[in-house]
Amino acid sequence: MLTPLLGEGLLTSHGDSWRAQREYTNPMFQRRRVEQFGGAIQRQAAQLVADWTSRDEKQPIRADHDLTGLTLQVVVTAILGGELGDIGEGFGRAVDAVNAAVSHGDPRDTPDTDVVRADFASFVTARQTIDRIVRLLIRARRFVGTDDSGLPDLLGVLLEHRTPAGEALSDRELRDQVMTMVMAGHETTAKALTWSLYLLSQHPSIAADVRIEVNRVCGDSPPTVAQLPELAMTRAVINEAMRLYPPIWVISRRAVSDDQLSDFDVPADSLVCVSPWLIHREADLWPDPTEFKPRRFVDIESPDPFTFLPFGGGPRLCIGRGFALMEAQLVLATLCRDVDFELWPGHEVLPEALVTLKPAEGMPMRVRRP
Repeated sequence: MLTPLLGEGLLTSHGDSWRAQREYTNPMFQRRRVEQFGGAIQRQAAQLVADWTSRDEKQPIRADHDLTGLTLQVVVTAILGGELGDIGEGFGRAVDAVNAAVSHGDPRDTPDTDVVRADFASFVTARQTIDRIVRLLIRARRFVGTDDSGLPDLLGVLLEHRTPAGEALSDRELRDQVMTMVMAGHETTAKALTWSLYLLSQHPSIAADVRIEVNRVCGDSPPTVAQLPELAMTRAVINEAMRLYPPIWVISRRAVSDDQLSDFDVPADSLVCVSPWLIHREADLWPDPTEFKPRRFVDIESPDPFTFLPFGGGPRLCIGRGFALMEAQLVLATLCRDVDFELWPGHEVLPEALVTLKPAEGMPMRVRRP
């Protein structure tokens, strides 16, 4: 289901095609290039704070929806150097429709129910909407050209790329990469932030620790990329939220040859699934595995290899990992310092495993200035 939406981009390609794509997309995520977007991310977070605190406290805010809108705008700014403006709401609705359909898996293996038929019908329209918007943004970016005043946005890197034969990427290749970066680059970060706010709302003493840390490090100024290494507790909260509620809750691969895992035979072409949800809650790997204890990520330099997989692992470790962690830390630091948030009274939060791990009935919250 992902390939019809994303095409043959970095996430869905394999073998030599994937290796070539990984090589030419790597420069997009160099540290100096990623960090140039820190100011824009913080401003988006500050705008969200202003929006939240201007609303009627008697009405809940939908933290999950608003954080998805924020991360979508951030990734569009970083990749395309522009803003969604009035089309952002329609784009967001289309993304929701796509996620609902993709969560059913292969249509050939899915029960034929009214809900499933409606979701798959919506998928076709939503895919056309997203595709049309992405192609429009690419055409606009081609027309504007690359800004010579500094590092180009991420699409600028793709537009400037040339193969060994001197050829530029085709419109289709550009579309597939941009679609992949936009879709994969905002949904997972939004879910990591949503679960972080939920867990902090249930543990106000830890939320207070984060606020104290941000005030100590940043004072009255907005958090900056340069200050992120000092925001250890803020980073630990994000990591612990991704441990308990990994946005990518399952990772699948095809066996390229016959193999054996422990006592299990794995025939060639078998689908092998690895579940970060299960690994992250394994008592042999994580003491008190179901408890929210961010300090475990402060007290250790890094978890043991392949025990913590929010971004996958091995050669296909998420290429946007650095960008996502920077964005999540800047946003969470801004929110925790500037607002108090609590889960809307009476709302029950249950995880729902779709393409990403989401709160089944959303995340309504009450926010106010501290």
